[in-house]
Amino acid sequence: PSYVFEPLRKEYYWTTESFNEDKTTRLDTLLHSTSYFVQSIFWYLRILLAICITIPIEIIHIILAGLIKPILIRLPIIISDTLIKPLYSGLFNSFILPIGILLWNTSDLFAKTFEPFIRLFTLLFEPCINCFRLSSLKKINEQQLDNGDGYHHMEQKKSTLCV
Repeated sequence: PSYVFEPLRKEYYWTTESFNEDKTTRLDTLLHSTSYFVQSIFWYLRILLAICITIPIEIIHIILAGLIKPILIRLPIIISDTLIKPLYSGLFNSFILPIGILLWNTSDLFAKTFEPFIRLFTLLFEPCINCFRLSSLKKINEQQLDNGDGYHHMEQKKSTLCV
């Protein structure tokens, strides 16, 4: 039956047709077919979207990994090999190494020059120092060549405290 389109009237929502099972199965089939059709459309759209996104991303990745990455890695290496390392090498060889050699030779010269005087002062003042010392540490050297176990022992140093 046809009703006047008035959603506020109760009679608009009434139906006088009887329940038909054939219509129900056709509606289920229609619903299934429609949902399959919509899913297929969205599946194809998803594949198309994946292709449209993946291909530019892979192209950008190839460009970045193949061209820009080697430039960004090799450029600092080339700069350091051609500029920084020679600069550091020149500075080291012209300033740091000569100063270090000068200090080493000077300290070695002072040590060799004043060593006899220091030994002389040590020999001269050792009795005076021993007078003021309450205890002294004497080193006793023992040498064991063979104690029966088949091993030759090296020189062992022992210290004893004498008061």
